[in-house]
Amino acid sequence: MYEVAQAGLIAASYRDIPPFPVIAPASVEEAVAAMADAEAPVPYAGGTDLCGAVREGKKIGTLIWLKRLDELRGVRVADGTLSIGALTTHAGGAGADAAGAIPGLAEALSKLGKMRIRLSGTAGGNLMARHTRYEMSILLTALGGTAHFASAEGEADLTAADIWERAEPPRSLLTRLSIPLAGDLRLDYDRSLRPLMTQALARWTDISGRPQGRAVIATEYLRPFALDLELAGTDAKGIAAAAYEALPADFADPASGNDWLRRAGAAILARQLARLEAARG
Repeated sequence: MYEVAQAGLIAASYRDIPPFPVIAPASVEEAVAAMADAEAPVPYAGGTDLCGAVREGKKIGTLIWLKRLDELRGVRVADGTLSIGALTTHAGGAGADAAGAIPGLAEALSKLGKMRIRLSGTAGGNLMARHTRYEMSILLTALGGTAHFASAEGEADLTAADIWERAEPPRSLLTRLSIPLAGDLRLDYDRSLRPLMTQALARWTDISGRPQGRAVIATEYLRPFALDLELAGTDAKGIAAAAYEALPADFADPASGNDWLRRAGAAILARQLARLEAARG
């Protein structure tokens, strides 16, 4: 499960980048058409990941400049769903009033990267970079969210796990993320052991009034892994220990073994459960 391909890369100089054309669409429809027709299109939003990727050898055939697409920005609530535009910056998401529909989400978004990254990096770019050290995939998985794509062939809805498997349609454009607002949905995101591990916990109540939970753990080298929680009872330590029995034995990377992740993850999860319970009053 260790993502070897993301280690040991040597940066090249920007002087080595060959020239490429730039298309600046004025609408999503124009952007989708450009993605369909341009040679080797690469969408550009915040650029915080793309600039680094280019230095690591990523080739650009045609740059699709998305900065003019205000329709892909913002956080909104409609029909029981929280929608986050793909071009919404982390700072913009953290500061949006609508983010309050999920207690804990704004705080989580406010922790992503340094201020320079939060002001430029976007929700969509973070997710589509598919870096294990990036965190939008962790949050989206915990919250049961969906990524929505548009292409010349139509629209497609994918989970964060689907994106890791590169299941999105060819030449498609991520337009937004959506999260169903289950009853009393809350989020706790813990980065206290980053870069060794981070963990998100979502808690909600189903239509029968039963508490439900999902914890998602990831490391610098491992894709997010979801643990469904059995929340019967109030013993946070017991709930956390039982959840971590489902962690695969091969979930381990060079910086931390499986046993350490089980112990650390369960300890953090118990604290997260206690924090969410206290927040509910």
